[in-house]
Amino acid sequence: MSSVVRSIAWLCGFALLACGGSGSDKRALVDSAEPAAATALPESSLIDSIVHRPGWWKPLLSVFGSEPDSVEDDEGDGEGHNSEGIPNYATREFSLEDSLILRRAYGIEDPHRLYVSDSTDNGVLLYDTEVKKCRRCIVNSYGVGFVSVRRWGESWEQVERRVKATRARWFTGAPHPMGYTTKELDPVIRAGVEQMLADAAKAGYKVRVIATYRSPQRQAYLMSLRGKERTHTLTSTHSYGRSVDVVIDDGNRARKKTKANWINFRIWLTKYRAPTGEMFHVLGAMDHTWDWPHVEVTTAKIGFRSIDEALERGRACLAPGSTTPCDFAPNLPTHLQP
Repeated sequence: MSSVVRSIAWLCGFALLACGGSGSDKRALVDSAEPAAATALPESSLIDSIVHRPGWWKPLLSVFGSEPDSVEDDEGDGEGHNSEGIPNYATREFSLEDSLILRRAYGIEDPHRLYVSDSTDNGVLLYDTEVKKCRRCIVNSYGVGFVSVRRWGESWEQVERRVKATRARWFTGAPHPMGYTTKELDPVIRAGVEQMLADAAKAGYKVRVIATYRSPQRQAYLMSLRGKERTHTLTSTHSYGRSVDVVIDDGNRARKKTKANWINFRIWLTKYRAPTGEMFHVLGAMDHTWDWPHVEVTTAKIGFRSIDEALERGRACLAPGSTTPCDFAPNLPTHLQP
């Protein structure tokens, strides 16, 4: 049968066996999963407990005669943006197993909204909950494997709905919701950021830091502000102590001089490299962005550079008895650590 038909048949067959198929076939499928997985994660569904073990699909081979379609190796697929500024979303085929790994480990409902951003030299795998249709269109976007308030088993679409339906005050009360000085940054980059600020002043820019660390709870608070959401993501390098928010001059971009100086600072910053090696990244275009204050220090140690990297770690973190975390842990100063 064709790959599309076979994939649909796999989905239907899996749902039938997991949720209401014949007793003998259903028992064979459940028996193929580790019993410990189901008891260790009582809140998970039967499907989740089954896909916890690689090779869960093998009891279905007798029905369909072949394994799920394998992923095609499409070099360059899902990387960067096109000439219109729209992400090149993944178009490769995803096997049923890989789709479920991405769903379970990283909350990905539709792998075809994954792409590797080309806005930094390192690149980072992002997931959009809606398709971005124009350069200046704003959609909610998430770093795959980044810490957040997403609960185990939730998709990004589900956590968005939960956060927006929750009163903002429920995301307050954390011991350290925010930081306002370089003391709250990842100790590895603190010196580099402080040197950048000093060099910016020498170059004639009046730069003032207004925020540094931001907890995942604080990030959710900003999204939950009904009718006046102040962020379009629940994942942020602020939660890793690797971003600062700054204002230039008086911060009033309605003033032509302030906006011109801010644009020039952004251009200067993206060309700057600290003596300690740090490189800095801003969001959007130099003269247009939804987040003017945001400045981050990029790193290859947080996030994925490809979909295959995410799949590899997803398989590892979902394996029975695994000690590998699915998400990347922050390196925060001692006073911010739980």
